[in-house]
Amino acid sequence: MQNKIFQIKHELWLEMLFGSFSIKDEKLYHKLYDFSSILFRHLEWIGRDLVEKKIVFNYDKNNLNIETKDNHELFAKLIKLLKDSRKYYENTPLFQRIINDEEFFISELTQYLATHPNEPITAYDKRREYPNKNLSQPQKDALTLFLFEENYKEYELILVYTYSNLFTDNKNLSNIFKILVDESQFHLKSFSRMLSLMGILSTPRTLMKQIYRFGDMKQFLLDGIKEEEAAKEECLRLAREIEDEELSSFFSFINFQENYHIDLMQEALKEV
Repeated sequence: MQNKIFQIKHELWLEMLFGSFSIKDEKLYHKLYDFSSILFRHLEWIGRDLVEKKIVFNYDKNNLNIETKDNHELFAKLIKLLKDSRKYYENTPLFQRIINDEEFFISELTQYLATHPNEPITAYDKRREYPNKNLSQPQKDALTLFLFEENYKEYELILVYTYSNLFTDNKNLSNIFKILVDESQFHLKSFSRMLSLMGILSTPRTLMKQIYRFGDMKQFLLDGIKEEEAAKEECLRLAREIEDEELSSFFSFINFQENYHIDLMQEALKEV
């Protein structure tokens, strides 16, 4: 049952997170994103509780159909998911906190249904046009491929570093993992929002267990450094290909952030 709770919370986090990315209204987008951040904290707390109880868990999830045609359909769907998850919760202080948080989410979403205009959601219409940008077909193709690949990579890193952090007693290593999770959260948000603007938003595929249940931390970090270096090259290549000052500046900004990630992972290597 506790494994089931972890999967339900994982899926609930993704539904709220990607639901937020699909919303055009900036204020509503930030509200739902804040809710998703709290749901992710719930997931971490449940994971920590499972580790303490020596209960094995994983990141398995169902194939989620996140597509909704308008805001009201999204709000109604999220309310139902939040209510449906309740039957799996336990009578503990942890789940009382979770229930209280989710009661507030339900109340807010119910208010949005009553007071906000019902706007269409265009995050899934497959138009592949970036707003207010005159990109050539090769540029759109390069941008699309990059965003899909990086979106999955950042989701993967969030889950892997979170999982690793749950099993480490090394404070320095834990701090590094937390920074890397926070950084990947920002990158996932940025790339997913861009996918939404282009009408090609989708949830990442399920992680294979061997990706996060690795036996050699040193090799994992070495492989991670190579992956970050490859991501840096992709950012620089895309910045050159796009030929748009605003987008090129953003990808250069991401490239410089990857430099610090590599430094952090090299620091983590010293700890292991």
